[in-house]
Amino acid sequence: MASVSKLSLTFAKENGDSMSINYSYADPNASASNIKTLMQSIVTNGDIFENPPVAIKSAKIVTTEETAIDLS
Repeated sequence: MASVSKLSLTFAKENGDSMSINYSYADPNASASNIKTLMQSIVTNGDIFENPPVAIKSAKIVTTEETAIDLS
């Protein structure tokens, strides 16, 4: 059994809609401080997006487990 973690970041856009960015294979031990810094950097450099994020809303690490199925 293997577990896989994904970092899911949610931002607010200028029109009030939400925008999410997900990173597969995230470090499940990433600190809240590092995640907040990452999110603030994305907002600061948001001009790379067509509809840039203007504020951070939430972040979570989602961990799933994979179990191989023996089909023989």
